[in-house]
Amino acid sequence: MTGRTYKTSIGMAIALIAAMPGVASACELFHGVRVQIESGSYRATLNEVLLKDRGTKLSSDDGSVSQSSYEYSLTEWLVPGQNIVNIDYDGSAGAFTIFARCKGSYDDDHIVDTVSFTSPSAGQLHFDHAEPLDDIYLKADIAGDAGLLDAVEKLQDAARAGDVETILRMHAPMIEEFGRRMGSAEGITSYLRTILPSHPAVIEETLTVTPVMGGRVYQIFGPDGQPPISVSGQTDDGSFSWPGGVYWARFGDEWAVVAN
Repeated sequence: MTGRTYKTSIGMAIALIAAMPGVASACELFHGVRVQIESGSYRATLNEVLLKDRGTKLSSDDGSVSQSSYEYSLTEWLVPGQNIVNIDYDGSAGAFTIFARCKGSYDDDHIVDTVSFTSPSAGQLHFDHAEPLDDIYLKADIAGDAGLLDAVEKLQDAARAGDVETILRMHAPMIEEFGRRMGSAEGITSYLRTILPSHPAVIEETLTVTPVMGGRVYQIFGPDGQPPISVSGQTDDGSFSWPGGVYWARFGDEWAVVAN
């Protein structure tokens, strides 16, 4: 069973936040999800892309239940206009809230949409994104999945052969996006050139392909959420685990990885 509070348009949210004491008039708005779970677990997607597959079930020896509460921002897998968060909840007491907040602020947020649960059920949260978007996945073609599995197989063959340059080339949009967000892609390319040649890749043979983002992106996982390829091991800085080949998009005649 679910119960909803209220929704507010993005324009009204901006106006309300801008009017808050101490908030500058120029507010770069972002949205996030606040989770409050007293029991159970959940699965969440944003525009069909898996966000979280986690939950807590907190109980003591005497049967009492304590609350779990946390939040995370929604900065990837956005689309212009309306965005949808789907929640599949399995428990008896949980609430999920979309909030809007000025970047750089940690309070004075405005509640956009809320859904609460008192039994296992599904619900949706909605919010409008008005800020400009320049994410690479939005520039991909919507043209079906022909050739996608061939591209995945090519990536896996490169991983088996230790062909680092092919792996990097097939991850080029993801690396470019990393550079756009972080200011440089040198860090990730150097990191991958360090770990990929010196650690054997694990190849997942059984894969499920799911179209997301309205068919603009394809999500590929193994039966238990494994990526098509993965590398893990130890470095001087500690242990690491790197997944590869998870989110694919088509640019003209070529498939490439846009995120992992």
